[in-house]
Amino acid sequence: MSPHAPTRTGASAPRPDLDGRLAAARGLRPPATEGLTGRIRDVVVLASSSRGGSSMVAETLRASEALLHMQGEINPFLRMTGLGAPDSGDCDRLDAGHLAGLAPDRRTLLDTELAHDIGSPAPWGDPRDDERFVTDVAARLVMQWPDVPVDPVVLARTAGSVLARLRAESPASGAVLPCPESYFLTLLTELTRLGLPFNPWSYDLPARLLRAETADTRSTAVPGGTLIEEPPFILPRPWRPATAHDAATRPLVVKTPSNAYRFGFLRALFPRARFRIVHLTRNPAAAVNGLHDGWLHHGFHAHRMSRPLGIDGYVDRHPENRWWWKFDLPYGWQEFTRAPLLDVCAFQWRSAHRAVLDEPHGADGPVERITVRFEDLIGTAAGRVACFERLADRLGIPFDGAFRRAAHDGIGPVVATAPPRAGRWRDRADAIRAALGPEDKEVAERLGYTDEAEWI
Repeated sequence: MSPHAPTRTGASAPRPDLDGRLAAARGLRPPATEGLTGRIRDVVVLASSSRGGSSMVAETLRASEALLHMQGEINPFLRMTGLGAPDSGDCDRLDAGHLAGLAPDRRTLLDTELAHDIGSPAPWGDPRDDERFVTDVAARLVMQWPDVPVDPVVLARTAGSVLARLRAESPASGAVLPCPESYFLTLLTELTRLGLPFNPWSYDLPARLLRAETADTRSTAVPGGTLIEEPPFILPRPWRPATAHDAATRPLVVKTPSNAYRFGFLRALFPRARFRIVHLTRNPAAAVNGLHDGWLHHGFHAHRMSRPLGIDGYVDRHPENRWWWKFDLPYGWQEFTRAPLLDVCAFQWRSAHRAVLDEPHGADGPVERITVRFEDLIGTAAGRVACFERLADRLGIPFDGAFRRAAHDGIGPVVATAPPRAGRWRDRADAIRAALGPEDKEVAERLGYTDEAEWI
């Protein structure tokens, strides 16, 4: 370790008062399927580097009724149960031993939270889902704002009253509501009126909507002392938790870039499941450029450090973030705490893909791998449809209805740092080329990215 490397904090587990609020939020929700993690029979890990396109792919897959998902990422539930760094070690790696070493109450908590979170989207605005929706909103808000000592009952009551008011104001028959973004911005405005410091700029809301409705508070959208969910925060949506039948018949898609370092842990977490990896690749220049923009974005805080970072091109531009490492934390991060920002980004890109490429066989033999190139998904509609059709065939699910339409039409930006544009990395091409060293080129060759002229 470099003598100047910051050490990690050693007390990131939730505080007792926070544990109480999280427990109260859980108590508001209707029951979920017991023992769900042990019932799941098919797990599909969407593995990629951060800013590699996994959010877009996962959101398109949500349109399929044949799949299960988590509402966001698994990271919040790991942090809640002591499985996030530094409690679990000095980086994002997890294996079966981490799960085996969990205290029984922590393991029960993890299984309970996942049983509530694993499921599929429900129709927006259907009154039959109101009870679970407003209690899910309350639970998610406690995770997103752990340092705000608010009663989850107040959050659920306010979420319900805003929902009822918007439904009453709707010109339709009562089931149709404004878009989810408008609902959630209205809710945040109401909570702010009640004196709760919930910053709308901490959410994955369209910038145009935020600019039109709120003051620009990006500079203060830095997490407090406790982090459970990483910003930009997800917008809770109506959700139907998986049943025992769902667990036995529908593959679960798990999307979190840090899971590139957790394959053994995930196998242990879902012990009865068939295990497949969808390896989403993206050329190093575009991925590193996306990481660079993400580090300079007002979100994506992932790891609070106990000593300030000295990353050139990051801390000097955003001093308020000097305590925050963004995105995943690969093994060896200590050598990059005072490196140029583009070098940090290249390190994160190659570390994630090396971990996927070098993943050893599972206990039952080779793990099935499906490679998807992000470049094939951002070109023509025909190319995107063909790519998702091949993926659906490999996963053994129908490619029809809303899923086919989503693949054809594309989806709106998901946690985007800038409007999508082919070849955007070429705006800083010289600097990116200088940051990509022999190790990066070796990984790029293994991924099939040998001709820079084809990188988009």
